Amino acid sequence: MPKLICIIEMDKEKGLVLTTEDKDGKILQTVRMDGEAITLEVKGDSATSTIVQKQDSVTVTCKSFVLKAETIEVTSTKTSSWKSDDTFALESKKAFTLTTDDALTQKAAKDATFSSDKAVTLKAAKKFSVEGDDVQVEALSKAVTLKAPSIKAEGTKDVAVEGAQVTVTAKAQLALKADGVSELKGGMVNIG
Repeated sequence: MPKLICIIEMDKEKGLVLTTEDKDGKILQTVRMDGEAITLEVKGDSATSTIVQKQDSVTVTCKSFVLKAETIEVTSTKTSSWKSDDTFALESKKAFTLTTDDALTQKAAKDATFSSDKAVTLKAAKKFSVEGDDVQVEALSKAVTLKAPSIKAEGTKDVAVEGAQVTVTAKAQLALKADGVSELKGGMVNIG
C-alpha cells in the first residue's frame, strides 16, 4: 500500500483544509471548509472531480457520475432542466409514465419514431391533427376504419379511391355531382 502524505491546515481566514496526497498514484484529495462552502476535490493525471456545497446549492462536476439505489425520488418545486450534449436514454423494465398538468411538446430535428410491440392508442378530448408532406395510413393485415358523425375527404388536386371492390352505401340520400364531365364506366353497369 502506498504511503500517503496527510496535511491538516487551520487558518482563521482560509478556514480548514484537509489534504491527502498519493505521490505514486498521482492523486490529490482535498477538503476545504472556508466558512462559505465545503469543497471536496479529487485530482488525478487524467481528470478532476469536485463537489461544492453552499448554503443554497450543491454542485457536482466530474467526468462520470453514477447513482445506484433501490428507490430514487427527485422533486423540484420550481423549474427542472435535463440536457445532454450526446445520446440521451430513458429506459424502464416496467410501466413508464410521462404526465404534465400543462402543455406537452415533443420535437425532433430529424426523424421521429413512435412504436409499440402491442396496441397504440392516440386520443384527444378536442381537436386531433395529423400533418405531413406525405401522409400514409396502412394496415398490414386487417381493415382501416374511419368512424365519425361526419367524414369529409377533400383533395385540392384530386381524390382517388381504388380497390378490388369499392362499395358506396347511403342509408338515406346519395348525391353524386360534378361541375364538369361525369363518367360512369364498367364492364357491366347496373342502375336501379
